[in-house]
Amino acid sequence: MNVVDYQIFNIKVQKVPDLRLREILQSFYNSDTQNQIVTVNPEFILAARKNELFARIINESSLSTIDGTGIIHALKFLGHKISIDDRLTGAQLIYKLIDLVIANDGKILFCLYSQGLTQADKLKSVLENKFPKLRFYIGDEENSITLANMYKPQVVLSTMGAPRQDLWLYENMTKMPSIRIAVGVGGAIDFLSGAIPRAPKIMRSLGFEWLWRLYRQPKRFKRIYRSIFVFYYNVLKYKYDNPKK
Repeated sequence: MNVVDYQIFNIKVQKVPDLRLREILQSFYNSDTQNQIVTVNPEFILAARKNELFARIINESSLSTIDGTGIIHALKFLGHKISIDDRLTGAQLIYKLIDLVIANDGKILFCLYSQGLTQADKLKSVLENKFPKLRFYIGDEENSITLANMYKPQVVLSTMGAPRQDLWLYENMTKMPSIRIAVGVGGAIDFLSGAIPRAPKIMRSLGFEWLWRLYRQPKRFKRIYRSIFVFYYNVLKYKYDNPKK
């Protein structure tokens, strides 16, 4: 099965079969070109409708995965056959890329947001304990380009949040010529570091991880409101304004 492309408000999202994911990531890793992956959730779609450059970054990305049940629900409503199991979240992608780097005896750079929840010393401790064979470096938005040119990693993960992280990668990848895969993973790094516990598996499988995040981080209410209510309203309006689509 191949990657399947969809459009929501002219923004590309892709269903990536799990059986093909490792092959795709390996091809990016071995590529002569740089590959940016975007993990698209409803907030991305709303932001991209207002930010032409962000929309272009998503549409020109090597891969734009479905991150969030809101995208699944929207695609279903628009008439596509897709299930919640077709998500590929930033949290999942982090582990897939770590495994890829270890298998290829490569290096990975974590570009932490300096004002984020996950601190470098905590992440370093977690990575050393969980992945003793992983060669990694941890920087921030100020020094990651310098680190990339010193240590020449093949993968970089940015945690600045969207669209900042994706714009930063798009604008700075060429300054880090060793990079083959660049991904903005946002708050998913907080799950790995333990700064925020992941929702119970049953909540994730039912599509209610957003409720868990709201419970753990009430200050996210505005973001979740946009992801749930504003996004769904826009999808409904689009559907009824374009009944044949």
